[in-house]
This record gives sequence, structure tokens and C-alpha cells, in this order.
Amino acid sequence: MPIEVTIRHLNAAPGIKEYAELRATKLLEQFPRVESVHVIVDVQRHLYEAEFVVQQKGLTAVGAKEHASSARAVIDTAAARAEKQLRKTISKRVTAHIRNTDKK
Repeated sequence: MPIEVTIRHLNAAPGIKEYAELRATKLLEQFPRVESVHVIVDVQRHLYEAEFVVQQKGLTAVGAKEHASSARAVIDTAAARAEKQLRKTISKRVTAHIRNTDKK
């Protein structure tokens, strides 16, 4: 299950990439249907931006983007948001209406 971490416009501290990989690994452990996770960390002036793009089986892609002044904080909030969206898709899948085709 591949995890990609891209850091743009930043000479990142060595811990940022490892921290993003750790958060992506936690998503992979919690959700077995996840095929890949791509984490993009960007900085514009003083504001950090992190985006999690999660690909699931069944062609469901989840994207979560956040902004903050700290790199670790933005990675945490984006990962939490992606996790929330994944839980929402699971609950929709479980509660989806199944058509009964039995005719009497």
C-alpha cells in the first residue's frame, strides 16, 4: 500500500516527512479498503497547507485540505478530516438501501 509524501516550496525539517508518513500509516491501519495515500505539504509565505488524497477500492477518492501556521498541526487536522470523511463513506455504504428483487 503505497504512501507518497510531497513537500512543496519548503526546505522541510527532517521530521515533517516522517510525521506525515506516520499519520498516513495510521489511516491505512484503520481502513483496510484504502489502497493509497498521497500527502501534499505546501507553504505559502507563513501559512502551511496539507492535503490528504486517499484512494479506496471502488474508485472512491477522499481529499482533505487544511491550513495552519504549524506544519505538524496542519498534518494532524488534515488527517483527522480525511479520517472523518472515510468514516462517513463507510456509514453510507452500510446504511445504503438494498433493493429487494423477490417478487411474490
